[in-house]
Amino acid sequence: VILKNIGAIEGKVITTFHGADMSRYIERKGNKVYNYLLENGDLFLPISERWKNELINLGCNEQKIIVHRMGVDTNKFVFTHRNLTANKKIHLLTVARLVEKKGVQYGIQAVAKAVRKYPDIEYRIVGNGPLKSEMKLLIDKLKIEDKVKLIGRKRQEDVIELMKDADILLAPSVTDNNGDQEGIPVVLMEALAQGLPVISTYHSGIPELIQDGESGYLVPERDIDALAEKLTYLIEHPDRWIKMGQEGRKYVEEYYNINKLNDRLIEIYRYLLDEDNK
Repeated sequence: VILKNIGAIEGKVITTFHGADMSRYIERKGNKVYNYLLENGDLFLPISERWKNELINLGCNEQKIIVHRMGVDTNKFVFTHRNLTANKKIHLLTVARLVEKKGVQYGIQAVAKAVRKYPDIEYRIVGNGPLKSEMKLLIDKLKIEDKVKLIGRKRQEDVIELMKDADILLAPSVTDNNGDQEGIPVVLMEALAQGLPVISTYHSGIPELIQDGESGYLVPERDIDALAEKLTYLIEHPDRWIKMGQEGRKYVEEYYNINKLNDRLIEIYRYLLDEDNK
């Protein structure tokens, strides 16, 4: 913005806001950190209604804001019908970097509660991060090392296969102690695109993606009992899996399809250029 204002560059200044830039960064720098940008920028593209409202609260002109979501290439993900057959293990999955805001420890504790009633659970956690040792200690403390496996980081094609084999995805995201938040995790879009029911939290923009009771379930952040309750309910009602999977796939195809979103972004840029040429 400064370079534009001194004539060093020309054109429109467009800013996209994702997650940490609207949470932890503002927490550290204060509510006025974006004042100059919001006053002089031409267009702001938050990835969720949640961040749009935050920009308005920071003083941004609402006319300068267009919500432009992240998305996935739905052609990469094959819809899978899921059902629970006799003597089949229940496969749970989390795909996340092992950091505080992913809330993995709450997923582990919820699974520890669920296995008391359903010992045929197998919970795989994909990802590495600074909390890996802490997660391992928690698993050992809860004596569920035979049920919960930390399998490290995987390539996307491997994650797709793991999702194909899974029955339920857990994504218990939270606001961390530094104020850092998610935007809308792409892994949730990938899971829904494959017809995988999701249990997540009322966190940041997640409720804009997960339709509670339709494509999955949402619970309050850090609520282990609520996570365990929804997990138990889905295990006891496998007849819900197919319908939830269908609703999730449909919603992602309509609102989080990267090809549609890219076309829309081009339209936004063209509109700005046309306005500039008037």
